[in-house]
Amino acid sequence: MKSNCVYIILLGIVFCFCPVLLNKSFCEPQESENKMMKGNTGDVWDVFSDLHHNDRGKLQTYWASVPEFQAALAVYLKAKIDAGVVNGKTALPPNLVWYEFIWSFPGALREDLYAHAQVVLESNPDNGAAAKFAAIVLAGIPWDLPRDGFWDVVEKAMVLLPNDVEVCYLAFEKAGFDYLHEEAVTALERLFERHQKHQRPTVTSPFGQWDLQENGKPALSQWVYRFCYDYAYVTSRPNDFYQKLEDDHPLRERWTTVLSKLQQVFEEQLKLTPDDWNNTRMLVEIHKALGNTEEVQAVFQRLQLVFKDRLKQNPDDRTAWSGLANLHEKLGNSELAHAYRVNADPTLAWVGKVLPDFSSAVDLDGKPISLADYRGKVVLLDFWTTRYTDRISTLEAVYEKYHNRGFNIIGISLDVDETVLREFIDENPLPWRQIFDGKRYEGPLTQQYRVRRIPRMFLLDRESKVISVNVRDSALDKLVAEEIDREMD
Repeated sequence: MKSNCVYIILLGIVFCFCPVLLNKSFCEPQESENKMMKGNTGDVWDVFSDLHHNDRGKLQTYWASVPEFQAALAVYLKAKIDAGVVNGKTALPPNLVWYEFIWSFPGALREDLYAHAQVVLESNPDNGAAAKFAAIVLAGIPWDLPRDGFWDVVEKAMVLLPNDVEVCYLAFEKAGFDYLHEEAVTALERLFERHQKHQRPTVTSPFGQWDLQENGKPALSQWVYRFCYDYAYVTSRPNDFYQKLEDDHPLRERWTTVLSKLQQVFEEQLKLTPDDWNNTRMLVEIHKALGNTEEVQAVFQRLQLVFKDRLKQNPDDRTAWSGLANLHEKLGNSELAHAYRVNADPTLAWVGKVLPDFSSAVDLDGKPISLADYRGKVVLLDFWTTRYTDRISTLEAVYEKYHNRGFNIIGISLDVDETVLREFIDENPLPWRQIFDGKRYEGPLTQQYRVRRIPRMFLLDRESKVISVNVRDSALDKLVAEEIDREMD
């Protein structure tokens, strides 16, 4: 009773002050924020979830400048933890693990909620909501070893929550750090036992937004994909576990059964999208682990026919060319794979060759510009638009670090509107010259160098020979340093 009174008082304080502070910090709050500020406590999670997905910068501002927002979130989640389990389910928000919600919380808030979950478990050991929340916090962020007590708590959560798939994934993910075979195979078995069979299969991609079910939960195929392909989180995949087993290992039969089920999921996915390279690769790896050599060849042959059929319809189908390149890379045909990659991305053909100069180009100041102006320098030819601004800080850092040692950048903007480009540069002054012609992929430079997608960065040595056409982030610093040091030696 005392605890509930504290919650009520805190909620009153929170929603008396939230409107003032939020309006002070943000002049035009969204509709969901307005609801929250009017005292609808359920909407605090909607506000957080929206910011987590769409505006991490604004979320960081909330954490730093609106402590009442944290307080409201804490009250909301503590109430959900206290509610425990009803009909085998918790009242916790969905997809806590899938979207890594808890790990975007400030550390103090996360630990406060963890401490609350611990207190609840001490008084009520059968509270599955508290066990799940504690397990998420104890699991740690990706590449963290789980904290002490994790395995006891996650097992408790799996037992108390017989319909929950997320805790199964959490257990499998952390089992991979030490190749804990019993824990890993149990987590996968529970995944198949628990996932609703009526959910339709859904194609997934590791590079874009996960296509969740209409009910907001991941499909079985999506969880399977994450168990098998999530390199950012899963350090040991199911086939890795299996290949480490001795033939007489007591868990081998259970692992064989699980891998066969995973195989069936990928096969069903490929019926829907037969040209999906990622599902193909995982199916092949499982076949290899199970020793199904003939099936591996059959999968590759079917995929090769699919890609060739696509190319008959569209000879410029980059996805099909890339798929054939991946396929032949797996088959050990490296030269053929490279040829297919060049078809998918013609800029790759320039690597190791001297890039021809361009003429009739002017910078934004109307001054003529060419590669000849930069002869003797290490140059980055950057095809970009103002939509791709996340790289700017990296480019500026490398430019500042190496410019005095002979490094320079030429920007080639593929923006449609010159005004947009100029406004961006006015707000974010860049120390290197920019070329703009408004013709995008039909422009003379994109045509000359066969640029089909951006951002595309050509790194050239002092003789204009191409070192790389897709260098990224820290690799840029490394390659520039190596080239400058080599030339100076």
